[in-house]
Amino acid sequence: MSNLFLKDENIMASPPVLGYKVLEFMKDKKVDKISVFDVVDHFKNEKWFNSKNLYFAMFFLFSLDIIDFQQSYIIKSPACSN
Repeated sequence: MSNLFLKDENIMASPPVLGYKVLEFMKDKKVDKISVFDVVDHFKNEKWFNSKNLYFAMFFLFSLDIIDFQQSYIIKSPACSN
C-alpha cells in the first residue's frame, strides 16, 4: 500500500506543499475554478511533477474539503475562496 507521507521523501514534493502550489496558482490567476489540464500544463516542467504527486496533492486538498471536483475542473470550496 502506498503512503501519503514518507520519511525519506523530498518535502517539496509532499502533498501539502504541492496542494499549496496549486492553490497559489489559482490565486495568481484569480479563479476559483480551473481545469485539471491547465494545472498539469502549468506544472509539467517542474522538477517535482509527476501524475502521482499531483494526484496525492489533489487527494490531500479534497480530504480537507478545500477543493471539489466537477468533471475536469478543480473548484475551491466557498469557505476557502478568500
